Amino acid sequence: MDYSHLNHYVPPVAEGVSDAWRRALARLGDYTALVARAYNLRPEAAMLYGQTERHLLVRLSTPGEHLILRVAPEDNLAAYVFFTRTMSGQQLPSPRIIQRDLSRTMVPFAYTLESFVPGVRVADLAAPHLLRGAARAAGRALQRMHRVSAPGVGRPNPAGRWPQRRWNVALRLLGDELAPPPADVLLFGEAEQSLVSSLLADPMLEIAQPTLMHGDFGPAAARCTSGLHVHLEAIVEPGRCVGGDGLFDLACGLCAAYPQPWRDGLLEGYTVAGPLSAAEQERLPRLRFLAAYWIACRRYMRAQPHEAAHDEALRLMGELVAA
Repeated sequence: MDYSHLNHYVPPVAEGVSDAWRRALARLGDYTALVARAYNLRPEAAMLYGQTERHLLVRLSTPGEHLILRVAPEDNLAAYVFFTRTMSGQQLPSPRIIQRDLSRTMVPFAYTLESFVPGVRVADLAAPHLLRGAARAAGRALQRMHRVSAPGVGRPNPAGRWPQRRWNVALRLLGDELAPPPADVLLFGEAEQSLVSSLLADPMLEIAQPTLMHGDFGPAAARCTSGLHVHLEAIVEPGRCVGGDGLFDLACGLCAAYPQPWRDGLLEGYTVAGPLSAAEQERLPRLRFLAAYWIACRRYMRAQPHEAAHDEALRLMGELVAA
């Protein structure tokens, strides 16, 4: 079939588009054809299915199923592949990677060929009871994820090796990725910035064993199908940090920027197998402050409503200082 309709020319003067993204978009159809031929695929249709912050998604429709070609113009996909394959190996809801190539030899980017996940993002659900039900299922999946050990903190390199670093260092890098300067200076004062620095050096946040984590969790990270009831299909689009303190995922998911039914259901699902341990109860308020702080900054930079996350960060700061 002809894939030329996937080629998208982006003029060099376009702001916010790197050369790698421009090249990938300009020849996306040509590269898709190469990948399809390499795996002897004969799709009846191909379409640009979506775009994330780091990836392009092409849906290939064969007579029996849909497949997703994930193109990473700049990302090496090492963290994504580790997260998704670990999730599949633990029978946790996730896409299934069929093929992958991180070498950039056949095409000038890393890519995966994976199963298609049906449904919609939980963030797109409107009915409160569906939102709460999906959040409850996501909380149960999240709690199971956080029982899976990871080889290290942060993310592996394309060869599968993990850096030797402590969790507080990885957490600081995660904060820099979620909310790069100068967003924090524009939103928060010296007292809040000082508390962030203090918490990142706090021994209370250190962990003995890193676990599998999502790294950018929220209602947009879960896909579901719904009718009379809701069914969680997959946890998708992990962040760059996929090994560390899984409790940070819960802290992000409980941010006040998200609807109350989601937050209620998420905590219910996460604790259905048992309450948080004493150590987790100590860490969670600290991690929730960091998550609210960084999410407020990121939403502010994207011109999204950030006031709820900002106000929650200030409230949590008051509670931490008082304690």
